[in-house]
Amino acid sequence: MNITPHLGIGDLLIVKMLEISNKLKISNININSDIIEAYSENYDQKVKFIIKLIEFLFPTTTFYINKNNTDYINMINTYKITNSYIYNHIDNNKLKNVQNSYSEYIIFHTKMRHDTLIDKFNSEMLQDLNTFLSKFASTKKILILGERNIGQNLETIIHKTISLYKNLLLLKNNNDVIDLTHDTLTCGNPDFEKFISEIEIINKSLCNITFGIGGPFNICKAFSKKNISYIPFYELTPSKKIIDDINGNTNDNIIVQNANDLSACLKNYQIKC
Repeated sequence: MNITPHLGIGDLLIVKMLEISNKLKISNININSDIIEAYSENYDQKVKFIIKLIEFLFPTTTFYINKNNTDYINMINTYKITNSYIYNHIDNNKLKNVQNSYSEYIIFHTKMRHDTLIDKFNSEMLQDLNTFLSKFASTKKILILGERNIGQNLETIIHKTISLYKNLLLLKNNNDVIDLTHDTLTCGNPDFEKFISEIEIINKSLCNITFGIGGPFNICKAFSKKNISYIPFYELTPSKKIIDDINGNTNDNIIVQNANDLSACLKNYQIKC
């Protein structure tokens, strides 16, 4: 199979999920240079990261940079995701040597993308979330992963993507918080080995808490079986169908729509709040 996908981290993870779920053989991936030009603020960094990610996820697949038309939408409309957890289907030799010095921790991820619903979230839900974060207390360490600032490009501007980094710092009120964030990651981590390390940290977490849809949601579903996804107004999101497929039916992949439900789910994980 020769494909030309969209080039976000979440998009390529979906392609891998589809490959595994449907026993596909992806022989070549085309990297559409026009997409990178249009939707990233640092072309060279984005290309380098995408190549590293393709080599990591599809080690036997060739790739070419060209201007082929994308067929990503057709692919996700043709095939269904039945297995979103891909951790055991990649080359774990790259993960075996990762040193993870943390134990007994939960992770909060900073990025918040919520296509068409971000303004509604900001006006109706953000204050309740801040109240929860300021009062939440856990005996476990809390790691904050992601980016402190969102790079400005066509995609982030259209979707009004935000970072909840400053909001998550409210967790310091009652918790031992370890800040592992980067300044910006919009074009991918320039140090791919750190990206690999964070996959292992995500995998070994007691629980990952993500906000909205997109990259962090997909990364956590791909590399962890223990996730709480905070997606307010979930029934209204344009991506509900694919999110339902990625989330699956396991009790360890939970979607919540408000801060009260987030608190209750963390209690179910026997994490105090």
